[in-house]
Amino acid sequence: MAHPGSFRSDKISAEESRLIKQQEELQRKEEVLKQKLRTLPAQIEERKNRARELAKMRAVAAPGAISFGSAARGRPRSAKPTSKRRTRVGEIQSARIKFFVLCLILATFVILLWRTIPV
Repeated sequence: MAHPGSFRSDKISAEESRLIKQQEELQRKEEVLKQKLRTLPAQIEERKNRARELAKMRAVAAPGAISFGSAARGRPRSAKPTSKRRTRVGEIQSARIKFFVLCLILATFVILLWRTIPV
């Protein structure tokens, strides 16, 4: 006949084996997470570098805007804001000429459209 204490010991040993298996599973998961934690900073840095490279490539590949400023004359742009620098007399005169030429072109279009509209 089974001893009443042996039933308890079987139950305890089954619980112990279940806990040991659970502990081993948790240790395996912990190792996987530690490995991910070791490699994650490198992956993040790689993604940042890739994003920087893509941004540089897009900036180089993007068509330049039409500019009448210093870039058109081949001068490098300064990193400082240009608001501190006084505008030169030559730049002001060239801006005025461009403005008047654009106004003349606009006036020409308006006159041509006015003539084509029947009264």
